[in-house]
Amino acid sequence: MALLVLAIAGIAALLTAVTVNSADCNQAGSLTRETYLPDGSARPRYFTLYLPPCYEISKQTYPLLILLHGSNADDKQWLRLGFIKALEAAIQSGASPPMIVVLPFGDAIANENYFGGNGYDSLLIDQLDHLQQRYRSDGRTAIGGISRGGFWAYHVGLRFPDRFAAIGGHSPFFDPIHVEPRYNPLELARSQGPDAVMRLWLDRGSKDFAADGVDQMHVILSDRGVDHQYVVYGDAGHNEVSWQQHIPAYLAFYSEALDQTPSSRSLAERSAEAGKELWIPAAAFSALQTSISRDQLDGIVAGGFDQRLTLSESAAARLRKLGVELHRATRIVANEDLEGRLWRDKLSFTLLPFDRLRLRLRPLWLDGKPVVDQIDGYPLIFDGGAPNYHPGNLTRITLSGTTAIARQTRTAIDAIGVEAAASGIRDYVAASDFFHLTNEAPLADSCPQFNDKVLGGANSLCMKREHASLFDILNVDVVDLTGNHVNDFGYDAFEDTLMLFEEAGTKVVGGGRSRDDARKPLILSHNGNTIAWLACNAVGPYYALVNEDPNALGGPRPGAAFCDRAWLEDDLPVLASQNDLVLLTVHYQEFESYTPTAQQRADFRTFAEWGADVVIGTAEHKPMTFEFYRTRRGETAFIHFGLGNLYFDQSFWGNKRFFLDTLYVYASKLVAVELFPGVIDNRARPRLLTGDDQFNFLHFMLIQQNGF
Repeated sequence: MALLVLAIAGIAALLTAVTVNSADCNQAGSLTRETYLPDGSARPRYFTLYLPPCYEISKQTYPLLILLHGSNADDKQWLRLGFIKALEAAIQSGASPPMIVVLPFGDAIANENYFGGNGYDSLLIDQLDHLQQRYRSDGRTAIGGISRGGFWAYHVGLRFPDRFAAIGGHSPFFDPIHVEPRYNPLELARSQGPDAVMRLWLDRGSKDFAADGVDQMHVILSDRGVDHQYVVYGDAGHNEVSWQQHIPAYLAFYSEALDQTPSSRSLAERSAEAGKELWIPAAAFSALQTSISRDQLDGIVAGGFDQRLTLSESAAARLRKLGVELHRATRIVANEDLEGRLWRDKLSFTLLPFDRLRLRLRPLWLDGKPVVDQIDGYPLIFDGGAPNYHPGNLTRITLSGTTAIARQTRTAIDAIGVEAAASGIRDYVAASDFFHLTNEAPLADSCPQFNDKVLGGANSLCMKREHASLFDILNVDVVDLTGNHVNDFGYDAFEDTLMLFEEAGTKVVGGGRSRDDARKPLILSHNGNTIAWLACNAVGPYYALVNEDPNALGGPRPGAAFCDRAWLEDDLPVLASQNDLVLLTVHYQEFESYTPTAQQRADFRTFAEWGADVVIGTAEHKPMTFEFYRTRRGETAFIHFGLGNLYFDQSFWGNKRFFLDTLYVYASKLVAVELFPGVIDNRARPRLLTGDDQFNFLHFMLIQQNGF
């Protein structure tokens, strides 16, 4: 009882601080502490009530906002954070509609996992009924909460979606095993669909201990096609300091949600606008092929038998409905068995709608060329029906490994010319929307002669100015400057190299004149997709890394961004919340191995846990293995530990073989990764591997090394 008296006294002090005792509607609204008696209960429940200006002297109805406190807090938490003060100012300025705000006191029951008649959920619904009868509510209701209160807001809101216009979760605590599935918000979210009209908000800090659950909810809603706002605040934790800083954002969300009727236009309806139904050949990511022939596809469409074709039941039925006469002996399997069958048979392939692509399946080419580049005259594209492909929703990014036009590669290109050096990959990389090149060798006018500014000793790399035209011929869009040789010929050479790319309009990532420049994310906005790209160097040497500290070894200098873990842990989740895809390219320790060390595997997985959807090693001189890593938030990250050399003078079997990875980002989602397996001829001309050479390389990498 003594504690209760103290709590009430504390609330009274807060009320005095924000209430203006005036009937003038230009003054503040009223703030009081009230009680109500739930049905069937002998114990009254407390709540703090805010009524907007003019409420007592008008007959107007108002929207209703219910805000729930966190664990071990009470109904003054939202007052302490300044929400009512911010709302008062917003109402006076016209930025927020006048509204009734209710701050329930959950007491001990809010920390108990009881549901139904004796649970906090029943009390909240009962209280909502009481409020709507007692006060002039117009029927528009939003509910939100902090931490444990965020759990209850999503629990009640998702269970009773017809009662609420919006749900807000501010560092909400979700966990798959916290409560049984039928009451767990994470499971309740799986029943939502793209037609859901409630506005949904999720936020957390980058250092928030509730991060895993918030991220899982975001992934579930995204997979279900449910529109929602998801925000990660950098350098923020699970505490009132963070929540107080973001009260303006919370208020803006609730104000907008209660000021107008949410659009009922679903994500599915928007994505189906103007498009065609495209079917493409695909195989398991582990398949030992990259392409089928046009004759092969035409034969299937004409009713011929192909022993390597496997279709799912739904795909076969749909193709027949579209007029494709499948051979009666075509292998058809249950929908849920298709992926497993393809992974077991490395020479089999399937046909599937474009929107059914997923990471563990790989799009196959047609006659050695991507299908999306030869749509005209393609036999498996249909007007009308179920549109699933529009070119204006696709972004392709091709990534490459180490390029150093230095030493014997420089000599070889002198002999054959830059046109010949580009000819083996030019057509393929030109088809992508963005081609990335990892440039190790700085531009140096003295190259290949050393001078007194050389920092890399006898292993220093440099590029001749006339060879820079190779980048123009290949139409390089993004240059990665994280290499450990970027300052070999001194800092002026790095500046000259950077200026070369800037004057050409080429984007750079991972390096710059200052630390902020080097760490700055490259944001690619293309065809409605936003990709955030960070790049960093994990190993040095020190003189290759950008530095602004005059007391540090080597003094201030331009260079590559170091893979500082505090920076990445803070920035990756923020970028993930703001963009459709987060890509991290890493200059990691170089190993003469096709498989990662335990430390490299752990580091790349950690980057994925922090928010990177794709993690690529760009410095390894041998091509390395792949991983589809399932994060704690429930997403699958694509990890490629090393692409291998693209232009480099190592001539060993493994060191002159490489992969180009092409990311397919469609309608804001990474749907597939296409592989271009290649070899470097004579240290200077990378090209596509074909025939037995391609088969043997894929078998070596995917089966023998990767264990797929």
